[in-house]
Amino acid sequence: MENIIQKSYRNEGNDDVLKFITMPCRVLDVGCGGGDNARALKERGCIVDGITISEIERHEASSFLRNCYLYNLENGLPDELKNNQYDFIICSHVIEHICYPEKLLKDILQCLQSGGKLIVALPNLFHYKSRWQLLKGDFTYQSAGIWDNTHFKWYTYKTGIELLENNGFKVIVKTVTGQLPAASFFAKIFSEKFSATLFNQLKLVSPGLFGYQLLYVVEPS
Repeated sequence: MENIIQKSYRNEGNDDVLKFITMPCRVLDVGCGGGDNARALKERGCIVDGITISEIERHEASSFLRNCYLYNLENGLPDELKNNQYDFIICSHVIEHICYPEKLLKDILQCLQSGGKLIVALPNLFHYKSRWQLLKGDFTYQSAGIWDNTHFKWYTYKTGIELLENNGFKVIVKTVTGQLPAASFFAKIFSEKFSATLFNQLKLVSPGLFGYQLLYVVEPS
């Protein structure tokens, strides 16, 4: 196996992605990290397979997965998965790490059963905080987040849609997630419900400006 990475991404799982998954179901978590999404899905009764390029992540995630494949997604999906059919396939903060995602998206099409859906989450380079950094001429890579030093590509709200539509998918949900600017300040003034309502209005005005995460639910076109 070439280009195996000894690194692990851990978080609490991506609830904004998981809320679109109906149970029980079969899920393929493409770029499964240390198994945070898989853990939550397994607890809900889903059968989950995962793919990672990290030996460390495979070790961490295996207890939550039926199968965990060590594979470089630049080559698409592993051959062992080509005959599998999933209700949902997740690409949560994965595609931006891939130079040429077209092969991966083509393989995903073949692995979705009738009525199956792909859920894609991407970081938004043009979130207002990133725009301000760019205006200041501050382009500094970091170990995680929008400026992750393993990102090969960045997508906007519009180009994320174009990528999926140009590779055989129909977008049925397109949205962004995030929070109000100066959220900690407004939390002292507004209720959580009002803050969420206000953010929803802002993202309707300009999803590319206020969304920290781009989120798409798609199906084969």
